Amino acid sequence: MGDLFAGISTELIVAAVGGLLCVIALAVGARSMFGGRHDEVIDRLERTTHGMDLGTIDPKTPEKTLARIANILRPLARLAKPSQGEELSRINMSLVHAGYRSDNAVEVYLGVKLLLTPIAFLILWVINDHSDKPMEFPMNFCVALIFIAFAFFMPNIWLANKTGKRKTAIEQPLPDAMDLLVTCVEAGLSLDSAMARVSQEMELVAPILAQELKQTMFEIQAGVKRSDAFHRLSNRTGVADLKSLSAMIIQTELFGTSVSRALRVHSDGMRVKRMQVAEEKAAMISVKMTVPLILLILPSLMAVVLGPAALMVANSMGGP
Repeated sequence: MGDLFAGISTELIVAAVGGLLCVIALAVGARSMFGGRHDEVIDRLERTTHGMDLGTIDPKTPEKTLARIANILRPLARLAKPSQGEELSRINMSLVHAGYRSDNAVEVYLGVKLLLTPIAFLILWVINDHSDKPMEFPMNFCVALIFIAFAFFMPNIWLANKTGKRKTAIEQPLPDAMDLLVTCVEAGLSLDSAMARVSQEMELVAPILAQELKQTMFEIQAGVKRSDAFHRLSNRTGVADLKSLSAMIIQTELFGTSVSRALRVHSDGMRVKRMQVAEEKAAMISVKMTVPLILLILPSLMAVVLGPAALMVANSMGGP
């Protein structure tokens, strides 16, 4: 065995091991890319199974962890706390729209905003200190100012992105939920029973919307007026369609009109609005394609079409 491996060099062994690792990495990547796609039914069953396991978890554990983080960041949050109550209410409402409704969410958000600024300054200082050509004043001051400003406003960008994704997750399945709600009401169910049925049916397809409808139903069962509960739903989500839905339900209760007919009209209006938004996005494609067409496609096309002619002219004129 020793004579067998005596003629093999160390470089060859290292190359063989490296090639084997590359093959394994390619196999794992191909499996995750092509074989990691689950069926929609399987994903729904997995969400249902995880939802069943939630009963064994202490629901107060995330709240306790968030409270501890808030206690640590409270001094920084006081420094970054806006003086105007309107600005603080706007931040709180943005966090609620993003799904963060804890009492400590504002303190954690403001504390993280102020904590990122010294961290960004330290990172920039270490990078500048260990670089071959460190920046001098005033260049280092300008770069540090831009870097710190970006770190301070980065939570705002993250919060806006989180809010937009959550609103989209509510707006997309809302027309289907409205159709199902209309069907349940026209079948003879009351509005509260229809909401319970819709939240149950939409739990796997749209869990965020189902959770919001279920919370509204619980508020109505707890004694909150139906108009107030739907008004809280619209303020809690920030979705324009839910605001119009709450206004419509309030009007039906005031004037005593048919709920099913009003829901049918509202559902048809949402369908038309959804189609108009899709047509608007489709019409903007040609405008958005103008910039890459001029900057990328047109120069390459001109080079292919006029390149041979330019070479022939240069050769005929005695050029290289």
